[in-house]
Amino acid sequence: MSVKLWWSWNRTFPELPIHDALLNTPSQVSNSISFLSVVFMILALIKPKQILLVSILVLELFLMGLDQVRWQPSIFQFMVTLSLGLLSPRLFKSYFFFLLSVTYIFSGLQKLNLGFINFIWGKFFLIDFLNIAPEIAFHRAVKAIGFALPLTEISLGLILWTKFRNWAWSFIIVMHFLLLFALGPFGTNFNSIIWPWNVLMIVFAALFLEDRCSDYKLNHFRNVSFIILGIVIVILPVFSFFGKHSPLMSFSLYSGGTDFLYAYSPTTQPDFKTLTYKGKEYISVFDWSMKELNVPMVPYLPVFEEFKTRFRDEFSSESQFLIRSYPYKRDNTLPFDK
Repeated sequence: MSVKLWWSWNRTFPELPIHDALLNTPSQVSNSISFLSVVFMILALIKPKQILLVSILVLELFLMGLDQVRWQPSIFQFMVTLSLGLLSPRLFKSYFFFLLSVTYIFSGLQKLNLGFINFIWGKFFLIDFLNIAPEIAFHRAVKAIGFALPLTEISLGLILWTKFRNWAWSFIIVMHFLLLFALGPFGTNFNSIIWPWNVLMIVFAALFLEDRCSDYKLNHFRNVSFIILGIVIVILPVFSFFGKHSPLMSFSLYSGGTDFLYAYSPTTQPDFKTLTYKGKEYISVFDWSMKELNVPMVPYLPVFEEFKTRFRDEFSSESQFLIRSYPYKRDNTLPFDK
């Protein structure tokens, strides 16, 4: 569903490697590794041997090193889950339970902002999906109701640790079904790449609900592997609130308030959504990424900086850039050329 993200066939969106040493990696090598990784995944579904899982992890890490746009939330969860299965198979269920709990808690925390209330709750859900009139959707009381959504996510992630966890898993299943209905072809038909992930989260919740496991003891979380897990999925995501860690690796899922990057080049024609600024048409990098790669551009300043460099290398050294921040007005649209 994101073919051009993982293969370079007819791709125009610049690849953003984590280091200049990876810049000259031939596309044939990258494409071959992507193909090999898919083959190993299929084989692992049939017979999940450890050597196959290790190979998948190594190949995926290399592919992600070639392009930072590949570091999407679902892929991040996939890599953490695979690492847990390899490093701590005996405690995998407890650690995976912790990962899912943290996912909902941080996803809710990331939404506690006016960007989510106005942009995601008000415009996307109420106006675009439910066709509610703007004067109602943006009424102060209606906007206040929107805070119930992130608070519910946070509560569910916490309730999973109580005796009422089965109720929480049931509510989570309902929540993901509603998300699929809102985002799917019968709703807004938006961001199809996350549809399978929502289905998978339903499967995870159903498995834990059926398991009715309640043996999450504190001694499961008193070792080096758990400390490493805690750093990756708890400590580092905290830094995302201060712009020091990628939001897409911090469970920021439809959180609103995202910065958007725009690019102008005198040698390219704007085939995507544009923003007019001082007489020039700037391409929306988010729209470009969604239409060509079927994933959003990573809204993180270091990735924006890397995009600037690669865009100028591939298109024009005279290219110019803008960053537009919430609440997405002209006063919050500033040059990004330093």
